[in-house]
Amino acid sequence: MSLTEQKLSQGMSTQQYIDQIKVNKQPFQDIYDAVKIPAASKVFFDGLAEPVKLAVFTADWCGDAMSTTPVILNLAENSPKISVTVFNRDEELELTNSYLAENRAGTVPVFVVMDGSMNEIARFIETAGELVPVLDAMDEAIAKEIASEPEENARAAGRARRTAFRVAHAEEWGEVILGAFQRVVAKGLSLPQTQRPAVDGTTWPPEE
Repeated sequence: MSLTEQKLSQGMSTQQYIDQIKVNKQPFQDIYDAVKIPAASKVFFDGLAEPVKLAVFTADWCGDAMSTTPVILNLAENSPKISVTVFNRDEELELTNSYLAENRAGTVPVFVVMDGSMNEIARFIETAGELVPVLDAMDEAIAKEIASEPEENARAAGRARRTAFRVAHAEEWGEVILGAFQRVVAKGLSLPQTQRPAVDGTTWPPEE
């Protein structure tokens, strides 16, 4: 399965996606509003020689999507050279998985950058690799915090704490995410067509 112009036209705009979010809508909006696009990213994307298309495959229930998707959508909405289309990953699982290695099937979110002819330039998976140690530390700290909670409350308590932590660090993490996204797009544009796409984001299994 491949992403065609026709299929791309069936996706949602950023606002349409936000309007239909059922899970984590307020945290998503809070993170979107907190994003400050670094000057270097603004200059890079506004200065692209040709406009690019961005397909976003995301899921409102996913923590990494809560942190990463609003950041990149904010960038796209503020960059005249980026045309963005959003898909609910759960409704497009086969298409989303076509952009993932077999061992990463089901990973979300996935961001696909293409040129005007739908040729893929770059692929950004899940979130910035630099954030993985921070996310791991967050999970470890929260696990300790809720260790004494009754089992029936622990999951909800952990989820609420992780959400609050992501929102509290939205501006800081957003800068990291946008830096990583900019780098992979720049790398893709520097590669010959036959060597594209450039791929970045998290890896699995994690790199030592």
